[in-house]
Amino acid sequence: MAKRTWNDGVLGNTPLSAARLTALEDDLEAALLQLARDPSQLFAGAVTNDSNGAPISAVVEWPDGVTGTYAGTASVSFPGSVSAYTITRVGAPTVTFTQPAVTRDPTTGAVTNRPPIIVS
Repeated sequence: MAKRTWNDGVLGNTPLSAARLTALEDDLEAALLQLARDPSQLFAGAVTNDSNGAPISAVVEWPDGVTGTYAGTASVSFPGSVSAYTITRVGAPTVTFTQPAVTRDPTTGAVTNRPPIIVS
């Protein structure tokens, strides 16, 4: 995620430290990335599934109330499974987490390779 430029200052009566805010931003990025690994925990409201039950679209709500969208690509070889997805977090800027297509065991369908999530 793109880092913000923080400045020392005051918010209400609370002094703000640019160094501390930058450190917290690293923690926030790690937490958001972890949540993006299992987008179903963020689904809020109706989820659209394909004919085999794979979730292909949904509105998401992050723990701090920020909304976004989920779009999944259903697996052709393993109906009901998702091969890849994107999940967004609306804001300034909007952040998109993309899980590239996973590799599955041809017999069991178990994920054998999960590429890293790309944050843009």
